[in-house]
Amino acid sequence: MKIVLFDGMNLIHRARSGFMKGEHAIVFSFFRSLKPLVEKLQPEKAYFVLEGRPKHRAALLPEYKIQRPKGSDGFWRQANDIKEILGSLPIIQIRHPDYECDDVIANLAKHYVEDGHDVTVVSNDSDFIQLYDCLDNTRFKLYNPMKKKYVDRPSHNYLEWKSLRGDGADNIPGIKGVGDKTATKFMNDTALKELCLNKPGNREIFERNKKLIEFYWFQNLTDDLTSVGAEVQYPNVSMDKVYEAFVARKFGSMINQK
Repeated sequence: MKIVLFDGMNLIHRARSGFMKGEHAIVFSFFRSLKPLVEKLQPEKAYFVLEGRPKHRAALLPEYKIQRPKGSDGFWRQANDIKEILGSLPIIQIRHPDYECDDVIANLAKHYVEDGHDVTVVSNDSDFIQLYDCLDNTRFKLYNPMKKKYVDRPSHNYLEWKSLRGDGADNIPGIKGVGDKTATKFMNDTALKELCLNKPGNREIFERNKKLIEFYWFQNLTDDLTSVGAEVQYPNVSMDKVYEAFVARKFGSMINQK
């Protein structure tokens, strides 16, 4: 079975870069982008994964993601509209209140891959690259919707590489003086990496970053993670309701499509 895991807020935020005219611009851009993804990937089962609050990461680093700007009222109104319309499409919506979307996606991917299914994660978040080191690569793929291509597995361990350099997008500082090229150099030379980590404070930064960047693994991966506290909304499929929602918002170009 083909399983597709959509990084929900990643796709919604990406829709902000599309056509921005009108009070429903993000909704329009989102569904215009979703259609070709579904057509390309042809999932037999799809999840739209939403964000929770990463309590365990905030405990490790209070500044974690603190710099990210908050969305406007208009943005959140449209995000809620998107989720409401998705409820009439054959896509399961899921979130865990205490963990990030990344953690939920990783656990769903692990569950389905180990159960013998083919899994594709749709996101331009590079953190998912570390799944190549965790899962059977004949079953798992990562698709970047911005670049419109699959992401290749790197030659080095991605989690360790990123823990060396940090992650500015998530406000995770890396080891001083270590950028992409230096981190890659260290990953290709164990002696150099150890020399760096043996400097005062560096190993502590590296180990903290690994805990921040690595996925949280649940012990029980069955029942759509509801047994570990996930909140799941199963769809009530109705293309008539989707059509009505598009008509109400005057999405003419999509109304005329199948």
